Amino acid sequence: MKIILLNLPWIENEDRYGVKSGARWASVRYRDRTLPYFPFPFSLAYTTSLLKTSGYDALLLDAIAEGKSRKWVYDFIKEQKPDLIILDTSTPSIYSDLEFSGIVKRMLNIPIALCGPHASALPNECIKQDGANFVLIGEMEHTALELVKAIEVKNRDYHLIDGLAYWDKRGIKVNKRRELISDLDSLPYPERESLRIERYTDPTCKRYPNISIISSRGCPHHCIYCLEPSVFYGKANYRVRKPSMVVDEIEYLIKQFHVREIYFDDSSFTTSIKHARDISQEIIDRGISVYWSCMADARTDKDTLLLMKKSGCHGVKFGVESADEEILKSIKKPLDLEQVKGFISLCNEIGLYTHATYMFGLPGETRQSIRKTIDFAFSLGTTTAQFSLATPYPGTEFYDYLKKNGFLLTSDYRNFEGGNSSVISYPNLDAKEIESAVLETRRRKMIALIKNPLLLVKYLNKLSKIEGWNIVSDIIQKGKFLLKKD
Repeated sequence: MKIILLNLPWIENEDRYGVKSGARWASVRYRDRTLPYFPFPFSLAYTTSLLKTSGYDALLLDAIAEGKSRKWVYDFIKEQKPDLIILDTSTPSIYSDLEFSGIVKRMLNIPIALCGPHASALPNECIKQDGANFVLIGEMEHTALELVKAIEVKNRDYHLIDGLAYWDKRGIKVNKRRELISDLDSLPYPERESLRIERYTDPTCKRYPNISIISSRGCPHHCIYCLEPSVFYGKANYRVRKPSMVVDEIEYLIKQFHVREIYFDDSSFTTSIKHARDISQEIIDRGISVYWSCMADARTDKDTLLLMKKSGCHGVKFGVESADEEILKSIKKPLDLEQVKGFISLCNEIGLYTHATYMFGLPGETRQSIRKTIDFAFSLGTTTAQFSLATPYPGTEFYDYLKKNGFLLTSDYRNFEGGNSSVISYPNLDAKEIESAVLETRRRKMIALIKNPLLLVKYLNKLSKIEGWNIVSDIIQKGKFLLKKD
C-alpha cells in the first residue's frame, strides 16, 4: 500500500511564500524582510517513518521546502497513484487545502486524510462529501497507522480508531481523542533520508548545515494563544525522551548528515531542568563536539546554563511576548519581566547568544503597551529578536475571547497568519496600528544587524551556503524594504 504525506504550498509568488508544517503557526514570509526558513515537518516525518517501519510504502513530499508548484504536485500524485494521501493543514491555507483535496478525490479517486492544527480544531468543517474523507486529530502517528491498516484490509470499522474523524453515508463521525504517546522513544527517528535536508535551516542558527530535533513534546502551561495544549495535544502536557536516546540521534545526525549545529525545537528544552542537564551531561560524557541551541525558559538557572554551554550550547530562544505585566497575566503566561532581565545578564555573562520572541495584539494591548514592549525589547540586549502579530486560531481560548467580544475583523481564514496581516481590532487599537508595530521592529532589527559586523558575517556566511539562495538578490530585496516608505 502506497501513502503520500504532503506539505502543500498555498502561495506561489516570487515575493513571498507560506510555511506551515513544522511551524508553531503558519505564516506568510516576505523575502524582502525575513531570513530564509523552512521548518522541519516533524509530525509528517514521524508518521512517515512509523508507516515505513511498519512495512508500508510511505513517501513524504514537502512541496513547500522543495519549491514545487501545486500543479507539479497534482501531476506527481497522478503518476504515483497512491492508495491514500495525508495532507497537512493550517488555518490560513485551509481553503486551498480543501480545494486541492476535493480535486484529488474527484478527479483521481484517491482518499484524503487531513491532519494538522486547523483540521484537528474543526474536523466537522473539514470533512465534506466532495472533499476530505478523514481527519487525523492531534498527535497522529498511530491514528494514521491504524487507518492505513483498515484501508488495506478494506475494513470499514473506522469508529474503532481513536483520534479519527470520517465521513460515511450517515454523515460526519468524530471519534474520541487518542491518548497521547507516553513513550516517545517507541517512535522511530523522523524521516529525513529522502528529504533535501539542506533546505531546513533555523534562522537563528549560525552554522550550516543545521538540523532540528525534539527531545520532548508538549508544555505544562496553557497560554491562551498556543495551539499545542488546546488543539494539537488536547490538554496541557509534557513528555520527555530518554537523554541517552536523544544523544544517540544527535550522533546519527552528525554521522549521516555532517551537521554543524543542532537546534532543539521543543516547546521549551529547559521545562525540566533535570532533562536539560541530563542531555548536556550525556553529550559531554560521550565527547561529542557539536554546536547546539534551543528554545528555553527564561527561568533557567546559572548552573544549568553553564552545563549547557560546556556541552556545546551557544544560544537560547525564549518567549517574552509582551512587556506589559497585565497582558502577561491575561494570556496566562508565567513570566516575570525582572527575571527575564536577569536571565539575559546570565546569558551575556556566560557567552550565550539570546533570541527573544514578542507578539503584538494580545488581549489588553494598547498603543502604550506596544511602545512599552518595543522599548523593552530593544533595550534588553538580546542578540536578536522576533516580532509577530498575535493571531487567534480556532480551538484556542484567544480565538473564543475575540469572537465573543467582536474583536475579529474577518472570518476569512486566509488572513489568519501571524506574519503581516492582523485580523484583530480593539476599540482603542486598530489592525493597522498593530501591523505598523511589526514593520517598525523589522526595520530596526535589520539596522541592528547591519551595526553588528560579527553577527552579520555569520549570517551572510550561512546564507551563502544554502542551496538555491541568491544572496545578492536577497540583500537588494532587504535594502529596498529598509528604504521603502509606508
